[in-house]
Amino acid sequence: MIESGSIKLGMSKQDFERKMFWGTDTYNDPGMENYGGSGYMPNFYDYTIAYGGNRNKFFVFNPDSLLVAITDNIKQAEQLVLESLRSGSIVQNQSLKSQSQQTDVTKEADLADAKTEADNLRQQLLVLKAQQKQRQQAISNDNQKPTINVAGAAINGPQGIIKGFVRDNTGIAEVRVDGKLVEVDSYGNFMATTYVPDNGINVSIEAVDLAGLTNSKSVRLERVTSFSATAVTFDRLNPLGRKVASNSNALALIIGVDNYKSTPARAIYADTDAKVFADYASQKLGIPISRIKTLVNEGAGERELLLSVKSWLSRSVKQNQSDVFIFFAGHGLASDDGSKMYLLPYDGAPELLDKTAILRDELFADISATNPRSVSVFLDTCYSGTTRGTDMLIASRPIAIRALEQSIPDNFTVMTAAAGDQTAKPLKEAKHGMFSYFLMKGMEGEADANLNNKITAGELHAYVEQNVIQQSGGSQTPELQGNADRVLVRFQ
Repeated sequence: MIESGSIKLGMSKQDFERKMFWGTDTYNDPGMENYGGSGYMPNFYDYTIAYGGNRNKFFVFNPDSLLVAITDNIKQAEQLVLESLRSGSIVQNQSLKSQSQQTDVTKEADLADAKTEADNLRQQLLVLKAQQKQRQQAISNDNQKPTINVAGAAINGPQGIIKGFVRDNTGIAEVRVDGKLVEVDSYGNFMATTYVPDNGINVSIEAVDLAGLTNSKSVRLERVTSFSATAVTFDRLNPLGRKVASNSNALALIIGVDNYKSTPARAIYADTDAKVFADYASQKLGIPISRIKTLVNEGAGERELLLSVKSWLSRSVKQNQSDVFIFFAGHGLASDDGSKMYLLPYDGAPELLDKTAILRDELFADISATNPRSVSVFLDTCYSGTTRGTDMLIASRPIAIRALEQSIPDNFTVMTAAAGDQTAKPLKEAKHGMFSYFLMKGMEGEADANLNNKITAGELHAYVEQNVIQQSGGSQTPELQGNADRVLVRFQ
């Protein structure tokens, strides 16, 4: 007998035995008559089959002694064990009857789904066949050629680029440009590139539709040939970059005159040279901005220039401590005999040098009288009477005057743009005076020949001289007087 409701799948044989009233096993009591109770059929292929006293339930335990199935008769129990042995699996926690019913339901559902899917596929196939037949009929009846439209053509040197689109009522089979198959997107757009020789080329475009009908179009591509000379370029000046040591006691007087009051002859770019050199004075010579004075064009008259030396410079110099830097870009002129050199201020008259120009010797003497530690002078000018262009400053002087070399004070270093009978020229591509451009470019660090983070007057002159001679074709040679070992730039 079995306690009602107490037997559950998954329970152990030990728990099962606590719920049962045992008789004997089925081999000793086949008819279960001796005791009218429960019993075992042990070792059925390592499984154990138990039965109840009323013989209406049989219980199957797996080799691990767990209850895995409950059947209505002994045959069903044995069949479950035998089927599990054939399939190599174990008996599942369900009865044979319910398992069979579930399998049948699943098969019926799968068959129904398969039938529905087959019906859908047959319907889709019928639609596709109808569409294909209709399309094939349209292609067979087609007599309309495809159209070709060129949206644009461009030339980039020797390469030509053609863009366009094709249209057709049945569809495009292919497009060829000069016989080469090109890709066409779903909207009919295409693009092709081709070589365009110097004398131009006719490009053929051919389109074929699905019916085999063709159409073609020719496009003319003309190559634009440039005969302009290859331009010579120069790096832009840039005083920023490498840091330099500060020279707090130094002073700079910077003058640049492009347009003059008393002569139409320009010193082209001279005012630009002066303005940019002011930045180099602070960024490369280490001079405080408050100790840099710049005079350009109408602000660089004779009065302003002399007052800058006799008043501002003389009062600002710290005796035996200040390094003074003078930069002048503009016209210079020598006396008829070449013995005197003049710098022309904005309001100076070339015909009245003695009265309106600045005598170089007197300028140097006034600066020397302030008793500075050193004086470095950069003169982007010449004394021959010619200009940065092709004009003569004095029309009555058709022949250039050769200025004679003059002595300078002991603590002066003077770098001039050209020799006494040469012309100081512009560097038009850089929009600066040729001497001024390479002077400032060298101060950026390119003139540091021995790479010791110092630029001496000799190194700077060598750099400027080499480049100016090259760019002028040897017609302009910068000169240096004074101490070539004087350090002008000190990089940190």
